[in-house]
Amino acid sequence: MYSFEIKRMTFQQDIKQFPLNVIGQVSPVIVGWGAHKTVGDQLVANGFKHALLCTTGLRGTGIIDEIQAVAKNAGVAITVYNKIHSNPRIEDVEEGIQVFKDAECDGILSVGGGSSHDVGKMIRMRISNPDKTILDMACKLDPHFLDVIADIKAPSIPQVSVNTTAGTGAEMTPFAVVTDWEKHYKFPLLCAGLNPVMGINDPLLMRTMPMHLAAQTGIDCLIHAFGGVLSRLNSQIAISCGLNGARLVWENLPEFVYNRWNDKACEAMTWAQYLGATTYGLGGGVGMIHATAHQVSAVNDIHHGLANAIMMVPATRLNIPAAPEKMELLARIAFNVDTRNMTRFEAAEAFVNKMEELRNRVGITDIKLSHYNIKEPDCEHMSKNSVNDLNMEGNARDMTEADVLALYKSML
Repeated sequence: MYSFEIKRMTFQQDIKQFPLNVIGQVSPVIVGWGAHKTVGDQLVANGFKHALLCTTGLRGTGIIDEIQAVAKNAGVAITVYNKIHSNPRIEDVEEGIQVFKDAECDGILSVGGGSSHDVGKMIRMRISNPDKTILDMACKLDPHFLDVIADIKAPSIPQVSVNTTAGTGAEMTPFAVVTDWEKHYKFPLLCAGLNPVMGINDPLLMRTMPMHLAAQTGIDCLIHAFGGVLSRLNSQIAISCGLNGARLVWENLPEFVYNRWNDKACEAMTWAQYLGATTYGLGGGVGMIHATAHQVSAVNDIHHGLANAIMMVPATRLNIPAAPEKMELLARIAFNVDTRNMTRFEAAEAFVNKMEELRNRVGITDIKLSHYNIKEPDCEHMSKNSVNDLNMEGNARDMTEADVLALYKSML
């Protein structure tokens, strides 16, 4: 287990803006057709006797019944907690803690996408830090998140996460995201040991997504992948994973969206999801797309993947002046653009245009914020929270509150 007990330091900013890149662990993951059948073995291996199964419900898929049967066949009791919102709220976590305690559970089994995994993580986090609220553990830029997480104890409760979407990455990373619905503020949390002890990525489960969720989660996966490439944190392992992850999304997402029974595309998106998560889990960062999309979801409560798709193209275009060479790399390697006769800025424009083409091809064409009932006063509120989002630290370009406000207003 690694530690985040790193004190903030003074450094010569004229030499390096980021003198240290903290590259943490990601969870071991089982990837492949039928991987969900190993759930029982993983629960037993990690000492589970009675698991709290965290989920949004996944109604109509039969997945929860299947996972329960596998767990019970291994001798592990299950209590289901299925009142989790698509954008998890603080209340979801607090209610889940009570269910966990009342049922005398000893571990978390999360089944679904990021919302299910994140609530499971935060339940563990809160139980291991009973003197802190979720708000106490919020990771922001001010006060700086390294100062906050230095005082957070690593969770002692294990978690096994079974993924059902090709986007999240939450089954293997030490991050969680939650919304304070009263304040309409969405923020991440992070601490040592928060990532699950095992993640399970099974294409059989991912193909049960409806078409619109396949599109939205696939775009989320794309952003995870290329975000770590564009990031000014410049993690070389993240860049390597991100380029291949973005390539897999470009080559396979449309086929997967319109036919989840396409085995090749389904398997490729399963791997893309893994690579995208590895990209941000190993120090890549995802930048201002997530920072701005978080706040859109906090106002309107739309799906995280859709909010990311809305913000993706205009936010990336703003970053062209700061990362044209990296965008040329993405255009050439991930999107198969012939950039030989282009300047780096022309290649960057080509990358953004191809990204927009892919988003439209999978049916996400309406990106006007006003169509999602977001108004000008909301833009001012969202801007204040966006610039303080943890994800903004890795953005290629410095962004002020005025910059973000102008972006939001341009999208009304």
